[in-house]
Amino acid sequence: MSVNERKKLYVFLAVAFGMTALMSIFMFLGLKGDKDLTAFVNAMMTYPACGVIIGMLLFDRKEKKLPMVGFIAFLVTSAIMVIMAVISAFAPQQMIDSGAGMVSNWNLYSQYILLIGSVVAYIAFWACGREKRENTGLCRKNVLLSIVMILVFVVLFFCRFYIAQLSANIAAGEGIGDFSELNAMTFNPMNWFSAVMIMLNFPITMIAFLGEEYGWRYYLQPIMQKKFGLRLGVILVGVVWGIWHTAADFMFYSTTSGPQLLVTQIITCVTMGIFFGYAYMKTQNIWAIAIMHFINNNYVVIFTGGDVNVLQNQSLTWSQIPIMLIRSLIFTLFIFAPIFNKKKVAEEINTLDTAV
Repeated sequence: MSVNERKKLYVFLAVAFGMTALMSIFMFLGLKGDKDLTAFVNAMMTYPACGVIIGMLLFDRKEKKLPMVGFIAFLVTSAIMVIMAVISAFAPQQMIDSGAGMVSNWNLYSQYILLIGSVVAYIAFWACGREKRENTGLCRKNVLLSIVMILVFVVLFFCRFYIAQLSANIAAGEGIGDFSELNAMTFNPMNWFSAVMIMLNFPITMIAFLGEEYGWRYYLQPIMQKKFGLRLGVILVGVVWGIWHTAADFMFYSTTSGPQLLVTQIITCVTMGIFFGYAYMKTQNIWAIAIMHFINNNYVVIFTGGDVNVLQNQSLTWSQIPIMLIRSLIFTLFIFAPIFNKKKVAEEINTLDTAV
């Protein structure tokens, strides 16, 4: 790793983890004040990509052309979202019925900023030219294969539900048990209509989902794979990704079972990260991985009743952890994919000192 690449890594870690740690202080104050913390989680999703972008702006501008308008739009959007989140920890809040659950006014303000910034950045990344996209890993490569991978992920997403239900039924002594409620949810035409229509929202919320995947898959995964090998590198990225969620696990996703949520988060991030890592190695299309992340977060809401607050204030016991592990194992099968054995991939990763 060259000196500049090492400096870029330090910048990435400082922003991705430093900002998360700093904002967790304000998040804690907001929690004590019984505030809605969604604005913090919205902003948090942008930090990994911001770390990558700032590193590129500091150390790559003289060597290659960058999509400056898109990058600036991304950073400005993230900065305003951070300000919104900090204000939300102290300012009075008003809960508003969004039609899909109660949300705070500050959450809505944060969403408006995300919408505007995402549209500007998305257009800028389209219009900046192929050379700039190539220099920054933003090209839409292998489109047909990417679509196939997204569809495979959707299938795995639902398989995970059925594996969890089967495991719960067996644990309760019911044998295979009854899947009628799950089937009703999965095959509800209105749910699928919503699932299709919500895909139109990706361009107007993409900063959040590209915000994570640009950091974890595009940037950190090749570095970890070069250092630890193709398989272990992907697994370790999942561990890092899971630990990064700690503040959200203890103050947003749950306030009563934080340790259990953190363990579950690491399991989910490692196992799902294996598939995301596999898909990125196959497609080299970070947009496809961002769409998978978007699908995961939004389909959970759609197929569990449509309440946007479904991910907040969860309660989880240690006895549920084995089921969480079992249901996620379907993603781990991809760690045995032949691509993890290919020397060509390893050789490509070894050139990333100048390519990342």
